[in-house]
Amino acid sequence: MYSFTKPKIKPFFSEDTKLWLIFISAVTGLIIGFSMFLAIQAYIDIKNAKKLQSQIIQNNIIIKKFEKKIDFINKEKTLYTNITVNNQLLKDGVKNLLDLIPDPITLTNIKIEKNSLIIYGITPTKNVYNILLLPPLKSIFTQTLTNFYQMDNGWYRFESINTLKEEE
Repeated sequence: MYSFTKPKIKPFFSEDTKLWLIFISAVTGLIIGFSMFLAIQAYIDIKNAKKLQSQIIQNNIIIKKFEKKIDFINKEKTLYTNITVNNQLLKDGVKNLLDLIPDPITLTNIKIEKNSLIIYGITPTKNVYNILLLPPLKSIFTQTLTNFYQMDNGWYRFESINTLKEEE
């Protein structure tokens, strides 16, 4: 057979197929690129998460140290408050005790212990001591024992041992 047209070489892909292949290649490239972007972003996020996790652990350790310091400071504050209150009570007690001492009697030494009070002093007579100082001491303490020692000038040196009986 014979043809009036010259035969054309048939392309392997047609124009429509080439267009579809370019479109599919572009979309596949975009999907692969987006997947790589997501993979890189996930890697960076995991790395940041590990970094934040280690910071959280370090912060928890620091928080525990601060909590221990706060507990220590609170214990010191409580101890300080107790000491301050006890000192104020002791100060008030000594002031009240010294207010009990009448003018004719002179104290030379006072020993204060937990449940006892020992007073050393000088009195003009035993009666002055017995009338002016002994009644307030007996009203405060459960047991009062007084020893008198006469001095050369006629006055008396005394030792008064006063104790509180501990309640059971």
